[in-house]
Amino acid sequence: MSLTDPTLTVPLPPDARDEADLHFVRTAPRHLVDRSAVAEVLITDWRRLGPDVFRLGAQWPRGHHFYAPIAGAWYDPLLAAESLRQASVLVGQTYYGVPADHDFTIAELEFEVAPGAILLGTRPAEVRLDVAATNVRHRHGTPTALTLEADLLRGGDFAGAGRLTLHTTAPRDPAAGEGGGYPPLPDPVPPAIVGRLDERDVVLGVPGSAGARRGLVWDLRIDPGHPVLFNHPTDEIPGMVLLEAARQAVQAACAPYRVRPRGTAQRLPFPPDPVRPLPHLRDAAPRAGRERGRRPPGHRLAVRPPGLRQPGGGEPV
Repeated sequence: MSLTDPTLTVPLPPDARDEADLHFVRTAPRHLVDRSAVAEVLITDWRRLGPDVFRLGAQWPRGHHFYAPIAGAWYDPLLAAESLRQASVLVGQTYYGVPADHDFTIAELEFEVAPGAILLGTRPAEVRLDVAATNVRHRHGTPTALTLEADLLRGGDFAGAGRLTLHTTAPRDPAAGEGGGYPPLPDPVPPAIVGRLDERDVVLGVPGSAGARRGLVWDLRIDPGHPVLFNHPTDEIPGMVLLEAARQAVQAACAPYRVRPRGTAQRLPFPPDPVRPLPHLRDAAPRAGRERGRRPPGHRLAVRPPGLRQPGGGEPV
């Protein structure tokens, strides 16, 4: 299903019940969604409906400390992306035998949300994900990739849809990403410019060259100690870091207006170009900008990641 096509993406069995058969009273074990902190777990329940068809429940907090409400009125749309990421990790481990110690990498991500369905309420949002798994690949009997297509529903109303391809790899050295594996952090852009309150949550750095400062190009700030964006040591750039960078870049380009992204398309790895294009965010222009006929210059937004291997890189799966 999409905002323009009312057809359900996920073919459900005829006896599939509604969200009443899901529970939202406790979170999934954190290792099943590749999270270190229980507070970061969104998935609450899951079940198989049929071959390669699943249903999961997710609860979105009204005041997440990183994915905070937009303008005090909407849930952060990136909660939909994080819910889909957690769902794909859980489905991969629980139903397809991905070892718990393997690394999970987002290779491709698309999602969109219906703004009217993600308004804040008096209770946390209980979101149903109807999911179909496709393109499950194996190597030597171990799953190496799978794609999930999902419809998101809230109280029976369509809230969004998404598609995520996840790659899995054998565990690396636990010290990866520690001990000098990352370059020094560039100076952050002012938090208010990118819609943030805390400097530590800023992932865009002030570019070092005068030419870059004249355009919409930023250096990527990679802080492996960030409690949300970096769940554990890694030598890669997590896909959610790049997604947050895209959001902050659009916000910076549209400042002082506040933007509310409605969807995104992200494919990794990026082309081997010295200046990498950010994932494209759809319909992210502020209302005032749309009324004046202006759109955020998404084709010119770019970041310079340091010399690290991109997610999804390495040996093809």
